[in-house]
Amino acid sequence: MKTRWKIAVVLLTIATLLSGCFGEKKTVLEEGKQEIKVMYQSKEQFYKKYGNLFNARYPDIDINVISTMDMEERRELEDEEIKKLIEKHKPDVLFLNEKLFASYVQEGKLYSLEEVIARDTFDLTGYGLGIIDSLRAKGNGTLYALVPDFDVSVLYYNRDLFEENHIELPRNKMSWQEVFDLSKRFEGMGSGENRVLGLYQPFWNSAVALNYISDSFALQMFDSKAEKLLIDSDGWKRAVKLTTDAIRSKAVSFPSWRNNSISWDEFITFAKGKAAMTVNGPRMIQWLKAQGVNDINKINWDRVTIPVDPQNPDESPHVQLQQFCAIPADSPNQPAAWEFIKFVNGPEMAKISSRSGDGLLPTRNQVFKEMDEKSTEPFYMLKTTAQTSDFLYRKDVPEAFYDFFQPLLTDALKAIIDNKKTVDEALAELVVQGQDALVKAREAEKKEKSS
Repeated sequence: MKTRWKIAVVLLTIATLLSGCFGEKKTVLEEGKQEIKVMYQSKEQFYKKYGNLFNARYPDIDINVISTMDMEERRELEDEEIKKLIEKHKPDVLFLNEKLFASYVQEGKLYSLEEVIARDTFDLTGYGLGIIDSLRAKGNGTLYALVPDFDVSVLYYNRDLFEENHIELPRNKMSWQEVFDLSKRFEGMGSGENRVLGLYQPFWNSAVALNYISDSFALQMFDSKAEKLLIDSDGWKRAVKLTTDAIRSKAVSFPSWRNNSISWDEFITFAKGKAAMTVNGPRMIQWLKAQGVNDINKINWDRVTIPVDPQNPDESPHVQLQQFCAIPADSPNQPAAWEFIKFVNGPEMAKISSRSGDGLLPTRNQVFKEMDEKSTEPFYMLKTTAQTSDFLYRKDVPEAFYDFFQPLLTDALKAIIDNKKTVDEALAELVVQGQDALVKAREAEKKEKSS
């Protein structure tokens, strides 16, 4: 009896140790061939980015791609059209924009990833600053999606121009005012073809400049129902003054846009060493080299974070999460769908994404420490903002409104820049004109829907 009891204790101890090592339940896939439906922009793009690699790793999981492109009209489907597509085809994996993701979270239509992440010990520590926290916040405290890629803008600068002129170098988390003050210190340097600009933006005009600045302050152009314009608020007055002062003082420069176009030389001003700073996306240097702009190789450049709101210096609306990978709550193929999402969001895929040319960056910065022989730290230093500006784009505002409003805005900004009107005067007029434009756009929308 004693011997049997000792054996039983030994066996129980071994079983306990084994359960400690191997007892976690991993995702178990069904035997044999399986198929999952994945909703993506296009089949070609899907297989180029994910499908071929996934098939090589998981040959027993076939993928049926549900495209969100209208191939006849060559356009991405609108959100309501995508919802109908999901209802019709019942995909197992969704790639959603932020608005659709928020809508499905609110409706309780997504599968929580919390349990499977814990069960499979899926690593969340390698993500950039605040990304997982942001995803949980968007899911009301629950993780309903993972995001493999994000977009970000940074401030590039010509180190030699700063050092030769004894001007302090740009630094991370500067305000727009600080960047404009730095830019103004290059005023009057050089002349003619050798003129040196401070901050130069080849694709900006006055409205785009205001867009970037108002975004940083998360200013809202409309009330919650999109019925009333708020562009005459104190926050907007501050943003408009900052923008128009910078343009008037040449603290920010952009092309004249003659005939709505710019020359190639105007476009590559920074690469030619004729501008001290420029704001652009993460792949700007790679793109310039790919276009054969060899001048960029002569520039001793570096990058820091895009300017921020001093009241919220650790976040920026220019850190933008891209496609939210989620599983519908009613998917019958959740285990296989989770394997796909794990693969797309894993370290191996992040390494591949870091070398891609699609303009995006992997959300996992653990595998991506250097690009263009420079640190990638500025890309990952800021969190995405909880609230973004709705300036010049809001889905529940008719497109016709912007057709009416854009020229009104341009005229108002020009009047302020030329000192013909004060900020208060111009915005008081603009809010009245804009409100009238909004009413007309709503009426036109109703008429179109009823016809």
